[in-house]
Amino acid sequence: MLLDPNNYRFVDKPEYKPVLDAEVADPKIQLRTMNLLVGKDNGNISDLVASFKTNGFLPLDQIQVKPLGENYLVLEGNRRVATLKYLYEEYQKGNDIGSLTETDFKSVSVVEIGDENPMQHLITMGLHHITGKRRWSPINQAQLISDLIYKYKMPEDQVCDALGSTKHMLRRSLRTLSLIEKYKKSDYGDQFETTMYSLFEEVIKNTNMKNWLYWDDDEMTPTNEANQERLFSWISKTEDINRGEGEEDQIIIQEPIVTKSRDVRELSEYIFDEKALKKMEESRSISEGFTFSDAIGEARLHNALNNIRTEVQMAFNFSEHMGESDYSEITKLRDKLDKLIPSNQGVISINDKSTQLYFPSITKHFSQITISNYRKLNNIRLDHLSRVNIFAGANNVGKTSLLEAFYLLSQLNDINGLLDLEQVRGKFYKEFHSKWFDRNFHNLIELSGVFNDVNASVTIIKEETEEQIDKTNYLSTIKAYATIQQSHLTSSINLFSNREPELYYQKAQILCSASFTSPYRYNGALLRKAHAHAVKERYFDDVVDFIKQHLDDSIEKIEMINIEGESRFMVTTSKLISAIDITKYGEGLQRIFEIALLMCYNKNGILCIDEIDSAIHKSLLVKFTDFIQKSAERFNVQIFLSTHSKECIDAFVENQHNTNDLTAFALSEVDGSIQSKFIEGSRLEILIDSVNLDIR
Repeated sequence: MLLDPNNYRFVDKPEYKPVLDAEVADPKIQLRTMNLLVGKDNGNISDLVASFKTNGFLPLDQIQVKPLGENYLVLEGNRRVATLKYLYEEYQKGNDIGSLTETDFKSVSVVEIGDENPMQHLITMGLHHITGKRRWSPINQAQLISDLIYKYKMPEDQVCDALGSTKHMLRRSLRTLSLIEKYKKSDYGDQFETTMYSLFEEVIKNTNMKNWLYWDDDEMTPTNEANQERLFSWISKTEDINRGEGEEDQIIIQEPIVTKSRDVRELSEYIFDEKALKKMEESRSISEGFTFSDAIGEARLHNALNNIRTEVQMAFNFSEHMGESDYSEITKLRDKLDKLIPSNQGVISINDKSTQLYFPSITKHFSQITISNYRKLNNIRLDHLSRVNIFAGANNVGKTSLLEAFYLLSQLNDINGLLDLEQVRGKFYKEFHSKWFDRNFHNLIELSGVFNDVNASVTIIKEETEEQIDKTNYLSTIKAYATIQQSHLTSSINLFSNREPELYYQKAQILCSASFTSPYRYNGALLRKAHAHAVKERYFDDVVDFIKQHLDDSIEKIEMINIEGESRFMVTTSKLISAIDITKYGEGLQRIFEIALLMCYNKNGILCIDEIDSAIHKSLLVKFTDFIQKSAERFNVQIFLSTHSKECIDAFVENQHNTNDLTAFALSEVDGSIQSKFIEGSRLEILIDSVNLDIR
């Protein structure tokens, strides 16, 4: 009797390899099969060994076989036959075999199964090991179901009826197995173990996880390959190489972040919160990500409000016991509660939540943009875009609008990008009123271009919503429509005169990280985030060194310090005893500090700099433009900047950096229409050197 090397118990084993019928009788194959069945120290058959020694061999269940040459292949009962083979070897060695006798090894009752109906054999095994008492591991069960459906073309209903299973369980098993097969083919496939089945099953069971993967139930596959690979990295060990100068490379092994099905459920609570996911990846901790997510923040807020509601009622019921100190405490609490209520209804606040990037990686930025309609710019197409793009011209020819167009297109349907620009335009420090936004949004916005070699477009329009909403004090609705490749993204914001706007979107995506900086705006929150990135990228010291070397050599360090709950940049200088706030320095130093930090913050993205030379002395321009170009290369940033200064344009040439990464555009107004002419960097260098060209 030959043991079956293709037994479903083995399909999840890393050492398993399918065996042809002609090879089954090979002694090496049989020995390997025996070892797989018996296990280390007979651990897989210890229960049967004890039973056979005590009770003898009781033929309670059929042993099914089929003829194979001069032998018989065991189809059902491999573990029992392996136990008999093991005990027979023990008998031959003279070891104790309990109540068994030599007769038990002479012959065994079997049922012969022919080759004419292999499906019936699989169903019989399924009844034993899927819905019966002696169950296989889930992955073995799923593999048998998969073979019945895909190999033998058995209808789902027939499989369910034959195995006594439900269609829900059957399809979940197939989807789980399909995801496992994707994992096995990935870079982490060699790490798969049977015990990981529950992780993949939990992903398939969880609606949030399936939506995040863009799971296709019909094709049984994720359609977002970037998220798929990211998930696989979370459930796997990863290797990082720490390359030290003059030292041997150090390999750092990172343990999996997700190890239990419970982890998958907790992860699903914030799977769409990119900020929390990055925190989880940095800390290698599910709980750290959850703590950092908006989900727990909202839960704590609502719990706090419920507690306030309950406790206030309790205090009211026993208010006759209040004294002077209690009244003083209540006054303090009331002041805090007042601060939770917006002082002005109908104001717009910029949503600070991170938005999902469309591209998993960026190798090429904007190569072309068409501005069909934006403010006074109409039907303008710009080609020949490079890493650094300079826009020059007289006042009121649309230089700032051009920068805004690039910024808006990069933000696709994230309407917060438009709100951010309106805040800059209106010179509002924080909030601004919906009425102002409604009055100042007049024209249709139509932009399109090519980013990362992919076509993208954005249309933003003001209209009256057709949705069934409460239109009390309703003003208008701003809608954004974005298209990239075959994806269509929409979002809208309803404006009201007496309450907060209502922002709606099913999914918001952006092309890349982007920032718009203007000399007329100080964004402390953005700078604090940029500072964190600069520290992480080991770039902050470079910024401080540049300022020390070229602006003020008395500066010793710049630190972000929390003062009474507010983070501020404090400068330590040899000229003063105490550190002072950076805003006490000149506008030029602050401007250089902000632009330099934003270079790192927009890694693999774009940075739009309005009036880059504002407040910066012309003697610094050559050094600063060189610093900008080097930083842009270091962090893969595409720059769009405007200037009125010929000295600034000349500086980009005179800094002797790579002029091939430079393009200048001259804007002018002809008969009420804005026109643009470009000059490539190498050509610009020749003209400036030879004829002192002024493209303004």
